[in-house]
Parts: sequence; structure tokens; C-alpha cells
Amino acid sequence: MNADRMKIYEKRTKLAELKLNKILHKIDSLKLNSYFISRLDTSGCKSNFKFLKGTTKNHLYVAIIAVLVIGCWWIYSESLITGCLFQLPYDTKSLFRSPEDCSMCVGVNDVTRLSNISAEEFEDLYAYTTQPVIVTDATKNWKAIEQFNFQFFADFYRNDKMGKRINECFYFSYKSGFKSLDEVFSMDDERANLSGDPWYVGWSTCYEEETRALRQYYTRPYFLPRTAESDMVDWIFMGGPGQGAHMHVDSVRHMSWQAQVRGRKQWQLAPPPECFYACRWITFSVEPGEILVVDTNRWYHKTNVLPGDISITIGAEYD
Repeated sequence: MNADRMKIYEKRTKLAELKLNKILHKIDSLKLNSYFISRLDTSGCKSNFKFLKGTTKNHLYVAIIAVLVIGCWWIYSESLITGCLFQLPYDTKSLFRSPEDCSMCVGVNDVTRLSNISAEEFEDLYAYTTQPVIVTDATKNWKAIEQFNFQFFADFYRNDKMGKRINECFYFSYKSGFKSLDEVFSMDDERANLSGDPWYVGWSTCYEEETRALRQYYTRPYFLPRTAESDMVDWIFMGGPGQGAHMHVDSVRHMSWQAQVRGRKQWQLAPPPECFYACRWITFSVEPGEILVVDTNRWYHKTNVLPGDISITIGAEYD
């Protein structure tokens, strides 16, 4: 595929993703479940196809064939670029999740706070369960607690050796309006210091050398099971008060932990829609230096940065 066609393809794909995301966010804001959506009356849509009444069968067949050819071309071009037949927007994954067994949340009424717990005890009681846990003493010797701020990441990605490889593997702009990390680290000082328009973004590390360089500032949490392994991918979420992630459920491979390096963040955990009448919502705050462990593949979750300092969170998965 030549460069011009690639640009056209990317533009059309981006437009489709934006339209689909608007629909998904509207569904999310109205708190509609899949049962309600499946019962929507679409009979009124038939009027949109009145123009077909005067169409001959031959013309209709040609139109159908054209649609099929265009569809096959789109799928083929997608597979050449991404290696996948379909690359759905991130938020659509929750639409195709399997129903949950509500035993995952029945009786889970609050987050559990603990400290000075052995890896063996944590593995036996919490590591692979759906009970959300906050460990309060796992970041004591982290250099990140003192050194991570907006300027640190701006220098790391734009001025250090990572500057030539701005991370675009997974990037979430939320409602900040920034289309890329490059735009994030190019914002004016007033906004960066949280005096201008509010913002909140998230991204993952892309390259092994990037992850290793950042991990010089924090270490593997002491309480993780000794046999557990982590991928060379970490997540960073950063932004100001009043901002955060909308209600969603993840589609990552393993359990995960998130360390609140700076600022304070409120979490809301919601049970899957099919468990709304069997389980409770949970609301709690994570303080600086604390690490939250929660199965974000099963709990729907929403975050909100609380008033005060900029929020910086580091997270990773473990198997």
C-alpha cells in the first residue's frame, strides 16, 4: 500500500473509530446495558431504504457485490498493516465480554488495607482474587516518590535518548484534547502546572530500554508472589484534580498493581452489569506511596484525581 492510500485509509479508520467511540461513551453516560440496547426499536430505519423500491434486481446485485468487494479490500488492507483482521477501538472490547459469575463480587464490600505482608501470605489470600487490596508500605525506597513529576517525564521523552522514540503503543487522551504524548509534553507551562485547562492522560511503555530506564526509579513490589513474572510493559497515568478515567473494564492479560506515586486518586469499582443487583459499588481513595491491586479485567472502574498535587500513577501486570 503506497503512502497516499495509507493516509486515506488511516483517515477513514480514525473517523469510524471516533464515531463508534462517541456512541460507546453515550451508552456509558446513560448507563445502558446490552439488554436494553438489544430491545431498541429499529423499525423506523426502514424508511431510509425506500430508495431501493425502484431499484432493479441487477442494480441491487451490483451494489451488494460492490459492498462485498470494498469490505474484503478493507479487511485485507487492515491485516497487512496490523496483522489482525479487525482492530476494534479499545472501549468496544467490553461489548463482547462473557457474562461474569457474580460470586466474583458477592460479599466484597470494601477495599482491604494491609502492610508488612509476606509474598507467600499475599499469594494465598489476595494475589489472584477479586478482592481489591491497598498495600501501604511498598514504595518506601522508591526514587520515583521524590523525582517523578511532569518535568521528569517531559525531559525523559523529549530530551533524553527516548526523545527520538516517543511512545505511541497505547495512549489515552481521555478529555485532555492531546492527540499524542508529544503534544502532552509540548503544552505550555501554565497548563502543565495545573493552572490552565485541566488534563489527564495515560500511556504504556513501548520499548524494553524505555521500561528498564524507568524501573531504575521504582522496584518490583515486595509482596508480589515470588514466582510471578511481569511483562516489560508498564503503565503511567498523569493529570490534575477533577480529571480521571471514565467507567470502563480492561482487557489486559493478567492481574495488575498501580502505585500512587504522587497525588491522591479516588476509585470507584462497579460490578459487571449482570451483577448489579447482587453486588455493591465500592468507593475508596489511594494515597501517595500506596499500591492498589485490583482485577481490572473483571471490576468496572472509574478514577478521579482529588484536589491537591498532580497525580502520577505507575502500574504493571503480573501473572
